[in-house]
Amino acid sequence: MVSINNFEKYNKFMRLLLLSVALGGFTDLYDTAIVGGASLTLIKSLNLTSAEFGLFGASTFIGGAVGAFSFGLISDKIGRKRTFVITLLIFIVSELLISAVTNFAELLALRLLVGFGIGADYPPALTMLSEYSSKAERGKYLIKFLIVFSLGGMLSYFVATALLPFGLLQWRLLFLTGAIPPIIALSLRRKLPESPRWYATKGMIDKAKSAMEEMGLIPDISQFTKREQEIVDSKLFRIFLPLLISIFFVNMLLNLPLSGLVALNPILLSALKIPANLDLIFSGLAFLGSQSIGAVLAYPLYDKVGRINMLLIGSAITGGSLITMSFLASPSYASYLIVLLAVAGVFASFYLPVIYSLSTEIFPTKLEEQVKAWESSP
Repeated sequence: MVSINNFEKYNKFMRLLLLSVALGGFTDLYDTAIVGGASLTLIKSLNLTSAEFGLFGASTFIGGAVGAFSFGLISDKIGRKRTFVITLLIFIVSELLISAVTNFAELLALRLLVGFGIGADYPPALTMLSEYSSKAERGKYLIKFLIVFSLGGMLSYFVATALLPFGLLQWRLLFLTGAIPPIIALSLRRKLPESPRWYATKGMIDKAKSAMEEMGLIPDISQFTKREQEIVDSKLFRIFLPLLISIFFVNMLLNLPLSGLVALNPILLSALKIPANLDLIFSGLAFLGSQSIGAVLAYPLYDKVGRINMLLIGSAITGGSLITMSFLASPSYASYLIVLLAVAGVFASFYLPVIYSLSTEIFPTKLEEQVKAWESSP
């Protein structure tokens, strides 16, 4: 739990951090939804087969897995702030280049790079948001992030609909618009201070202290590391490895269906005979619109009901809705399917903030030597 020294500075910093991180999330989902929003014109323009389009959609998540793993390590080397900037630059360049591709090989390579940027952005961004939120407000910050995150996907579908009159140019223009949110986020992230925790891991205690003062926090690194100081080194691996494996599988199982729905919703709804000029609007409202509503409903509950209870309630109802949908996959049940999709969206908002924050709240960062050095310094 952070110890606040200057509430005016702290609140200003948290507003900037929330907006910077949320715009990154907005960018991520805007770009993920582009796959669905551009699907019809992209397939026709580049003559993609079903297998090629499927690989194109999956490449976002393949690149994301590589980005999350590699940039998690890289951010420990170069710092959170630099990582923030680099991931957004990857977004901007990749989106601009995708709009000009001429074949599937170019499309796939650049989409893998986009996925890499998405995966690289989440670990440092959400970690900082969780680390520097006060315990009483952490859940609410994560819910606010989720609302902005969902709005990114909704806007992507609406922009895709507005660009349909441009015919086969629609998908190229849509990818160009994908560079706008990260450009805005980049201007904000450059104003953020570096993570004091990262400074401390590098032995730069004076800089860590200055960063904490800039954030409005009491310059005491040990406030982040009390758990670490109570745990014997030899026990770390045994204690946290089972948790790490469990959280990995929970994240994977709960995220994959939702990511698939965001990317492929327009195609699924087209198969249900939703009119072509409406399927993108339905995609934006039925799932992501209801997810935003769910986030508003979850806002007052997240810190009261508890993380695990929200995870269980949200995943059970969302999972039940998706399973029921699989048995009603027919145009004759289209109205029921859309209702179930909306229910899944509402209750997905109950558990998404939990899986985003669990690892940050549970796992320690080892800083004992640096803390001792700071404490012994004049």
